[in-house]
Amino acid sequence: MATLTHDKERGVRLEVPYIHHSDVEQFKNAERWFETATPPKNLTFTTKDGIASLFGCRYSGHTMNFGYGYAAGYITPEEVVLTPREGDTAAALAVSELQSELDGLSEWTRFHAIKHDRETNSEGRIKKVTVTAESLESLTWQQGEAEMNLTTSWTTKPEPSGFHVSEWIALKSSFATHRPTLEHFKEQRKVAALLKLNFGRPLYFRRHQIRDGLFPDRAMNGDHKGTSFHEYVGRRTFRNFSQPVPTEKDLGEPIFYLAQVGGEGLTHWNDNYETWKRFIDPVVSVLSRHGVALEDVVVSASMSIEAAGNLIGHVTGEQATYGRGRPTTATYAFRVIAKLGLDFTGIAESSTGMARSMANNYNTIKHYNRGEFPDPLETYIVGHVAMLAVRLLASTLVDPSGQLAQEYVSAGKFDSFKNDLKQTELYVKDSGSFEKI
Repeated sequence: MATLTHDKERGVRLEVPYIHHSDVEQFKNAERWFETATPPKNLTFTTKDGIASLFGCRYSGHTMNFGYGYAAGYITPEEVVLTPREGDTAAALAVSELQSELDGLSEWTRFHAIKHDRETNSEGRIKKVTVTAESLESLTWQQGEAEMNLTTSWTTKPEPSGFHVSEWIALKSSFATHRPTLEHFKEQRKVAALLKLNFGRPLYFRRHQIRDGLFPDRAMNGDHKGTSFHEYVGRRTFRNFSQPVPTEKDLGEPIFYLAQVGGEGLTHWNDNYETWKRFIDPVVSVLSRHGVALEDVVVSASMSIEAAGNLIGHVTGEQATYGRGRPTTATYAFRVIAKLGLDFTGIAESSTGMARSMANNYNTIKHYNRGEFPDPLETYIVGHVAMLAVRLLASTLVDPSGQLAQEYVSAGKFDSFKNDLKQTELYVKDSGSFEKI
C-alpha cells in the first residue's frame, strides 16, 4: 500500500509504508530503497480508479518507529502522467505532444469554441437556447523542429443543477519523435514570454496534457482504441497552478492581438528569440512575479534595455548621451527610445533627458556607493517608462516593420500613459534631473 498526494507547496509525493527489518519481500524492497536513498527512477502507482506513471523519482526522506518496526519512506517524482505507459519501464519520459493551458491565451487569440443561439417567442422572451461546443479555430506555425499550435478546446461536466460546458485555448507543441518534456516546455515558454511582455503582467500555466503512442487508450480486452491526451503534472510548473488568476481587467490592454500578427509573427518571434534572449529574459523574469518592488522593475527593465541598445547599434543623435566620447547607459536607453519613435513631450524636456533620467535612476539603484535610493516617485516614472519601452520593443521582434508599436502610439494609448505619469507632478529636464511642476 502507498499514498500519492499533491499539494501546492511540495507537488506530487508518494508515501510508502513498510516494516523495518521484515522478512516480507515487498517490505525488503521498500527498506532497501529508503535505507540506501535509491528508489527506482520510474514507478507505476495503481489504484481502483486508475494508474499513474511516475518518472524521475528521487528519495525525499523516511521515518521509523523503532519500538514497533513501522516505517514510512517518501518519494518525489519529477513528472507524473495519469495513465500507464507501455514499453521500457526504466526509460525516461519522452513524448511527441504536449498541450498546455496558459493565462491570457483566450483574450489574446479571441478564439471561441462555444456558440449560443437563442430563439424568442412573440413577446420577446427566450424560449430556447442552443449551445454548440466545437473546436474550429486554430493556428499552426513552426518553431525549429517543433510544430506549434493554438486551438480551441472544451470540456463538459455534469453538475447537480445542470450541465457545465467550459472552453479553453490549448497551446500545443509537437515533435516528429519522442522528446523530453523539457524540450516541449522550452518552446512553449517562448510563447509564454511573449504573452507576459504583451500584457505586461504575470501569467501562468494552469494545466498540461501529453499525447504519445506509448500511452495508448485500450479497451478492457486490450484492444487499441486510439491515442488521446492524458493529464500531466511536473515539478517545473506545478506551483503555477495555485497562483492568482488574472482578471478580465488585468488582460484588457495588450500591445497587440494574435490576429494582427498571425503565424508569421510568431515565427519572427522564434527566429529572433536566441539573439535577443539577453533582452527578453530579465524583464520576463520580473514580469513572472507578483508584488515586485519598483527598484526591481527598474533594474530588470534596464538590463533588458542595455542588451537591446547593444543590439540596435548606433542611432542619430546619440552622441549627446556619450561620456568621454563613448556610449553610456543613457545611450542604450536613447537608442531604444529612438527606434520606437517615442515622444515624451509633456513629461520630459527631451528624449535625451528621459534617457539620462533612466540611466541615472538605474545606476543609483545598482551601485552601492551612490548613496540613498532615488525618490520613489522618480523610480515609479522610470520603471513605467522602461517597462513600456521594453514591451513595445518586444513587439518589433514579432513585426519587424514596427507597425505594432506605431499603432499603439497612434491609438492614443501612449498619450494616456503619459497623462497617468503627469499625476506625479514631476517633469524630466534635459539634464536627466526631475523637477516639481
